[in-house]
Amino acid sequence: MGRRLRVIEGGQATAREQAGSSPRGRPAFEEVLLVHFDSLFAFAYRLVRERHEDAEELVQEACIRAFRKYETLRAPEKFKAWVFQILVNTYINETHRHSREPPTVDVELSEALLSSSKEQTPEQELFAKVLDSDVQEALDALPLEFRTVVWLSDVEEMSYREICEIMNCPPGTVASRIYRGHSMLREQLREYARQRGLMSE
Repeated sequence: MGRRLRVIEGGQATAREQAGSSPRGRPAFEEVLLVHFDSLFAFAYRLVRERHEDAEELVQEACIRAFRKYETLRAPEKFKAWVFQILVNTYINETHRHSREPPTVDVELSEALLSSSKEQTPEQELFAKVLDSDVQEALDALPLEFRTVVWLSDVEEMSYREICEIMNCPPGTVASRIYRGHSMLREQLREYARQRGLMSE
């Protein structure tokens, strides 16, 4: 619990002290944050490619920003998507401008592809065959825009609407990024599977 409470400290009083009484009956910030903290940290850890200290700093900054804006959240039941959006924006604002990753050119998917992208995909079968470390390595190799939406969709199991809110982009763009991210993962995972004799050449 030490790490969890530390990341939401700020100013002269902790979030626990300041959020002890919340207007309009909404849950205290710390209370609702702790429900989603593990998922938030895991997502941050993946964003920064498994650099633990960087993940802690990112979560701490995002939590501070979220705490300061908490009273502006009109629908507390949407807290998870809201705080994930703050985390993504914090990461992009603080680090993406220094990234060497090339810019992403988004392509809107057709309705047919948008529907098919939610069906069972070949890479999901490969997930069950290759080692967890291989899946993580393949995911870490994806450019930020694809790594983010694939994690939110496949791990956090968020809907397109929630991912749209987090990434601030239209459904077609989200579907395109998930589709392309899955394609990249599929090729990488196939290579891992071949190397381990789990599939033929």
